[in-house]
Amino acid sequence: MRKKWLSMSCLVLALATSLTACGSKDTGDSSSNSSEGKSEKKVTLTVSTNVVGEQATVLQTIAEQFMKDNPNIKVDFSAPGKDYENMMKVKMASKDMPDVFATHGWSKNRYGEYLADLSGETWAADLDASIKPSVTDDSGKLYVLPMDQDKSGPVYNIDLLKEYGLEVPKTYDEFLAAAEVIKTKSNGEVAAIHIGGADAWPIGQWFDFMATPLLISAEQNSGQALLDGTFDWTNFDQLPQMFKDMQDKGYLNKDVLTAKYSDSAKAFAEGKAVFGFYGPYFIEEAKKINANLNAGLMPIPSIQAGDIPTFAGGEKTTWGVWKDSKNIEAAKKFVAYYAQAENISAVAKSNQLPPGLGNVKIDAGDLTAYYEQYAETPVLPFFDRVYLPNGMWDVLCKNGQDILAGGINAREYSENMKKEFDRLSATK
Repeated sequence: MRKKWLSMSCLVLALATSLTACGSKDTGDSSSNSSEGKSEKKVTLTVSTNVVGEQATVLQTIAEQFMKDNPNIKVDFSAPGKDYENMMKVKMASKDMPDVFATHGWSKNRYGEYLADLSGETWAADLDASIKPSVTDDSGKLYVLPMDQDKSGPVYNIDLLKEYGLEVPKTYDEFLAAAEVIKTKSNGEVAAIHIGGADAWPIGQWFDFMATPLLISAEQNSGQALLDGTFDWTNFDQLPQMFKDMQDKGYLNKDVLTAKYSDSAKAFAEGKAVFGFYGPYFIEEAKKINANLNAGLMPIPSIQAGDIPTFAGGEKTTWGVWKDSKNIEAAKKFVAYYAQAENISAVAKSNQLPPGLGNVKIDAGDLTAYYEQYAETPVLPFFDRVYLPNGMWDVLCKNGQDILAGGINAREYSENMKKEFDRLSATK
């Protein structure tokens, strides 16, 4: 009887153990143990970028490989293009951000309060010194992974400069002198600088480039006054007057108000313009028309006495992590995947720009030599990103069109800037 009782007891115990194990499995989540160890919880990351075209394809290809290497993480990848900024404004207002998102030049000033600190990530130690001020603050917080870094300045036709016996100008006075030589020697057939004014933004690009050497880069500058709202806007008058003077002296393309960006690329490709105040990407655009174009990149000429040429730049292609993401560890893992050397290289190469991490070699085709040549040239943030409130870009562009059309003068341009600056600053 004792043996029979023991056998029955063992059977009951075994059944109880079995039922308990089944109950544990039913009430657990997808991260429960298996005989081979733990499996990660399946998550879906929402990822959004402002990048479009070939560059977006590169980012998405890397995301697809990430999913293959991390089958428990699904990536919902979005590249809405021109709607990106408006979409992000809505998401910021509702405090419902993507898990991972691009900051398109505004990691600190616009998106900073929404971003997790990435300074503890392994790849953070490889951050390139040139880009560090744009993506970190005084407390040491690192806002984003910069996959590449913008280093923008005017581009020029090397062969035409040689033909006219000119050197690359380092100051704005030298630039104007070169423009006069170009106009004279070409009998006005070649524009010193071509601007697609009908598209408006190329005009804003010129102002964004030249505002820095006028107001910011010199030792005595107006940076703090712009930031604290005490700037005397009569000091801005010189910039629109410089722009208008170029038109009056015949240094701009005659059709500046009807020409588009594509016309600028065509004129540059065909040797009908010497300078383009766009950025290094402009060379690649022109080479689609003329593959044999011989063009170079130069820093933005200085304006104030004692100053030196600079580049405009900062962050370009980035990933930041929403600080309130429910999938923050998976999001950081996604960002770290892009920080791998081969992925950083692919992204930077797609934009023909230097990489944002210092452990990755520059591979920017013909532009590589220029990035190396000007490695020590200061790179200052684009003027509008730091010193103008959100919404001022359109003001730069529209008033630039108006002054060329004769609708306003330089003083009126600056008055319009002050009015909108005050209004938009008050609505921050």
